Amino acid sequence: MEFQLPYGQTKMVVSLPEHLEVFEILPADLPKSGSNREIVRQAIQNPLGTPPLQTLLTSHSRIIIVIPDKTRNARTDVILPVLLETIHSNGVPSKQVEFLFANGSHAKMTDREKQAILGDEIAKAYRFEEHDCSKSSLRYVGTTRRGIPVRVNNRVLNGDFVIVVGTVVHHYFAGFGGGPKMIVPGVAACDTITLNHRMAVMSENSVLHPNCRPGNVVGNAVYEDIEEAFQMVRVDFSFQVVLDAEHNIQAAFAGDTLQAHKKAREIIEKMNRVSIDRKFDCVIVSAGGFPKDLNVIQAHKAIYNGFQAVKSGGCMIILAECADGIGSQTFFQWFNYSVLSDMKRAVMDNYTLNGNTALSLKEKLDQTKMYLISRLEEGLSRKIGFEPVGSFEEAWARATSDFKINSVAVLPNGDVTLPEVKIG
Repeated sequence: MEFQLPYGQTKMVVSLPEHLEVFEILPADLPKSGSNREIVRQAIQNPLGTPPLQTLLTSHSRIIIVIPDKTRNARTDVILPVLLETIHSNGVPSKQVEFLFANGSHAKMTDREKQAILGDEIAKAYRFEEHDCSKSSLRYVGTTRRGIPVRVNNRVLNGDFVIVVGTVVHHYFAGFGGGPKMIVPGVAACDTITLNHRMAVMSENSVLHPNCRPGNVVGNAVYEDIEEAFQMVRVDFSFQVVLDAEHNIQAAFAGDTLQAHKKAREIIEKMNRVSIDRKFDCVIVSAGGFPKDLNVIQAHKAIYNGFQAVKSGGCMIILAECADGIGSQTFFQWFNYSVLSDMKRAVMDNYTLNGNTALSLKEKLDQTKMYLISRLEEGLSRKIGFEPVGSFEEAWARATSDFKINSVAVLPNGDVTLPEVKIG
């Protein structure tokens, strides 16, 4: 039995013996309302909670369009040409339109990476900048009820008309990505992001707060604080997209950000939360290929999802290229703590960004042996707790030597597929 799983910008062939019980876990196949471009046009022409975009603009409008960085695929290649066509139909010249990459706390991108997101024609014709949470010009806009000071990029605050483009997915502690996250953490200050994300670890009885989990926004302090902070910033129009496992546009919603985000969340729950009737001896999970397997921090999302399908004491084989390495200088330091409880206390006492990810990953590594196929330097991989391997064949040989494997689950797109064991 053979599978071709995403790995970086390629596919990796995974062959399994025929005698095994193998279950492929895939997102639900939901109907679509048209082609990628048709879905985008329908969303822009039928906004939620706002008048149509063309009625909101004047020829004098200075427009800031906030878009995801390289770690998020939002199909900007489809969305931006249609969006710009609508903008320019109102007489707005290209010199009055600027793009801002919502890097959050992520590393800077190369010019080539920025151009790849925008497309060559747009990159040549329009101005673009990327947000730097430490160095960009920032302004204080208020403090949330939980005491988080909110500072955001001045380019957003100074624009006549602000548009955000987001891709909505499950997020392992913020509930969902996209929507208000395009402002916080997307274009927020480092201290705003840090204090917000720290709330996910502030639980004495669990690694992450039980309300900080994929698909949950009610009572989720991280998400609720993000939404409150978002409402301190004027955003005039939003475009939120849901992608299927092949990175085609499943659905899109435009207009008011929070309304569009809520509609997109409903689709994500129907499509990507997949019921399974049991757990498996071994889970083989691809992080989804580029850009979801750019680094360990991004790949963790697929590891989190795949872990939901593995038996306690089982094993996982993870395909994640990690061409950019770890992904953050503030992540690796936590693995100097070999005991989870020690790491947890240290993260709570001296929180830095990505402490959440380190704790979540450490918890899973303690319960499951993980064979990692990647380009990560072997010493780094072992320090984190992975068993580094050079190929699937090597991973499978080691796994079958270390474990008795009768049942296998395969997640070709672990970045989006969230297994959930049925109860009752």
